[in-house]
Formats: sequence, C-alpha cells, structure tokens
Amino acid sequence: MKKENNLITIIKGYIVGLGVVFPVSSSVLAIAMGIYEKILYVINNLVKCFKKEWKFIVCLGIGIVLAAITSSLFLDYTLDKFPIATMLFFIGLVVGGVPLLFKKTKKEYNVSNIIWLIIGAALLIGISFITGGEDKVISTSLLGLLAIFGVGIVGGISMIVPGISGAVMLVILGYYEPLLEIITNTVHMQNIGPNILVIMAFGFGMLVGIVLTSKIMAYFLEKHEVKSYFAIIGFVIASIINIIIGLFGNPFNIIEFIIGIGLFAAGFLISFKYLKEE
Repeated sequence: MKKENNLITIIKGYIVGLGVVFPVSSSVLAIAMGIYEKILYVINNLVKCFKKEWKFIVCLGIGIVLAAITSSLFLDYTLDKFPIATMLFFIGLVVGGVPLLFKKTKKEYNVSNIIWLIIGAALLIGISFITGGEDKVISTSLLGLLAIFGVGIVGGISMIVPGISGAVMLVILGYYEPLLEIITNTVHMQNIGPNILVIMAFGFGMLVGIVLTSKIMAYFLEKHEVKSYFAIIGFVIASIINIIIGLFGNPFNIIEFIIGIGLFAAGFLISFKYLKEE
C-alpha cells in the first residue's frame, strides 16, 4: 500500500472523523480522500499489516479522535448559525472525490452497471425520508450499556457503508443529541466515570460494526469491483442530494451563500487535488 506523509494522514483522518458528528458520510469522505480501500485493507488484515501500516493506523486514529473532540465543541454553533456555508464545504469535499470514483468504473457504462448506480442512489435517498425518533435517556445499567453497544454497531456499519451518515442514523435511533452531550460533558471534565462507560460501550460496538462491515465491503470490491463502484457512485450522488434536501427550510443569506461557494471550492480542491492519493 502507498505510504503517505503522517501529517497528511492525520488531516485525512480529521476530515473522515467529521462525518462521525456532522450529517455527512464518513466513508464518502474517506472515498473523497482516496483512502477508503486502504482503510478496508488495513481493517481486514490488521495482524498481517500492522507492522508496516502502524503509522497510518495511529495517524488516522489521531485525526478521527481530534475531529470527534473539536467538532463536538463547535458543531452546534456552525450548523445553527451558518448551516448553508458549513454543508457546502462538505458537498465540495464529496464532489472533489467523484472523478476518482469514475476512474474506478473502467468506463463500463452498460445498462447493468447503471442499474446498480440507480439502486444505490434510491436506497440512500429513501433513508433520508426516515424520520428521527425521540431522544433516548442513556443509562449506565447493564441493559443501557448493551443498548449503547448496539447503537455503536449501527454507527460502525454507517462508517463503512458509503453514503450512510452515522450522525443521521443516530438521529433516527434517538441517540444523537444524548451522545453529543456526553462527549461535550466529558471534554469539559463533567460526570467523567459514567460518561467513560458509555463512550467505551459505544466505541466497542462501533469497532464490531466496522470490522464486520469492512469484510463484506472488501468482498464486494474484490469480487464485483465495477458494479460495487457504480453502486458507490449512486450512494455518493444520493448523499449529496440528501445534504441539499437537509438545507431546505434554512433562511437564505446571500453573504453566507457566497462564503459557502468559497468553502465549496476549498472543499473540492482539498479532496480533488491536495489530499488525493496518487
């Protein structure tokens, strides 16, 4: 696998980690950063390749953890005050990775592959119409921690399947705001003991979900590479549509929109040129 500058890997990890908190898919961001297949390879061959790839693993992990901590501090403010500008930046990141995906299809634009693209897009757009449940009360009892473990598995799956936003899935399950509050309280050193138990249960669940799903995705990419990438393109297109749909209803501000266009261009350049894997 290709070796990268450690700082660049941390930055990529940070961008991917933003998908854990912001309503955009972590795996789509990983695709845009050109490291999706490498992440799957490392997860599925961790023992075999750990010695060779440990720097990549550590740097990626540092970036993701930093994103989870820092974004939990400014998420409410940016999405509340500047929702259009914030999400245009993410759309730029995603769009910048699309040309790389089309290269992976080997230009096999036949009816069968286009159908896979449509199926992928339809599935993800369908998810956007599922409404979120009421916020759950998180408990540190055995049953409560098992529930959080299960939610973590769902979160792990959403991190690997392209187009599915972990944040959106947590909203649907009713655990987004409660977990965000726990992370924020932990950062501010409040209620540390119980919060750490919840975070550990959620983290172990995510680990299980990531490992199981990565094996499934690696299988499809190996055995049905072209069809898988057409489906992934469908996922990515749908994720862009879902983000845009989510912006409807926000008050339009021309200054914010202009700033957002600039952030869109910045996001596009980041994924298309500056952080793209050669």
